[in-house]
Amino acid sequence: MAVLLHPIANRLAAAAAALLLCACDGYPSEDTVPPNPFDIDNAQRLQALDALGAKAYRGERSRFALDAQCTLRVTRNGGPQRERFEQALAPGMHVGISFDKAERVFEVHLLSDSGPDARRLGLLLRSSAWMQAAQADLLVQLMIRDCAGIADLSAATVPPPPRTVPTAQIPPAPAATAARPMR
Repeated sequence: MAVLLHPIANRLAAAAAALLLCACDGYPSEDTVPPNPFDIDNAQRLQALDALGAKAYRGERSRFALDAQCTLRVTRNGGPQRERFEQALAPGMHVGISFDKAERVFEVHLLSDSGPDARRLGLLLRSSAWMQAAQADLLVQLMIRDCAGIADLSAATVPPPPRTVPTAQIPPAPAATAARPMR
């Protein structure tokens, strides 16, 4: 009887292995190529930011929202305290990354401008990975860029003021002269 069980066990193991190999395509799901941040809209960038915020530093969680007027709302949980801030994104704003050596963490801040004396408007994200901080930086920079385009378009929809016609009479054009006959 033991002789009969050995071939059956081998066949079952081979069938299970074949079934497992057929069920996967050979590529892990984590290795999918992320979309190009330049080719997506702000709603998709917001989803990407939320995904980065979910993997933040030591259990901290950053959540992001953006309304139609381009006001960015950030809620950070899990750190020493719950923090919230909101800021309307405007042309000239910038994003900066700093490194806290004591905690060994990268911090991504929204800045008032790109100058050396730029004010920090709010902390967007903390991460132990440089790549996550750089991705958040790029996503927010593109959101600022696209929000600036929205502001420009809304200004363009306002009709220009009507042109006024001068009250002075425009002198008539000189009379045409007769053509000379050719000799």
